[in-house]
Amino acid sequence: MSADRMTKGERDDLMRLVKQRERVAKTAAEQRSAAMLAEFEQQISALHKFNTNEVWAAAVAAATTAAKEANEKIEAEAARLGIPEEFRPRMRFGWETRGENEYAQRRAELRRVAKAEIDAIEKVARVQIEASSVQAQTDIIANGLNSDAALAFLNSLPQIESMMPPLDVTAIQAKLAERARGSGHRPFLVTGPSDD
Repeated sequence: MSADRMTKGERDDLMRLVKQRERVAKTAAEQRSAAMLAEFEQQISALHKFNTNEVWAAAVAAATTAAKEANEKIEAEAARLGIPEEFRPRMRFGWETRGENEYAQRRAELRRVAKAEIDAIEKVARVQIEASSVQAQTDIIANGLNSDAALAFLNSLPQIESMMPPLDVTAIQAKLAERARGSGHRPFLVTGPSDD
């Protein structure tokens, strides 16, 4: 047996190992997705207290003083106008510890977008894991092939790029125009720069 050829037993062992590594890598990708979502939840749920930052604390102190002075003027004017005390307007000042993320609807929107992004990242990772696994399995099998016919068959298997060619913008525009004509709408086509 040639020193550069693997034995059948070695190929079998390597194939099992490659498949196990693929399963572990996919599980790791799922775990990473969960960790990324948890990290994101921490970020959007973070509270930023004004008294943890000198600049914020000074700004809040100035705003509190200004609000108090403004309320004194508002109170004096409301009293002059004869507005009963319980109906008198007043200015409120408050610190929002989360900014826009204070609102559940905003956090839900951010969470939805983050989940979609994480899912897309995981799908790319899973494809890369599977492609790497298949390449390793192909290399292992190729090492054990002896006949020219077997090697030729292996090399004739189509690549994904040949099955899914790049998009042609002109063809996409033509499809949109055809759909628009079918629905009675005027097609919107992007063309080159005008001569005007």
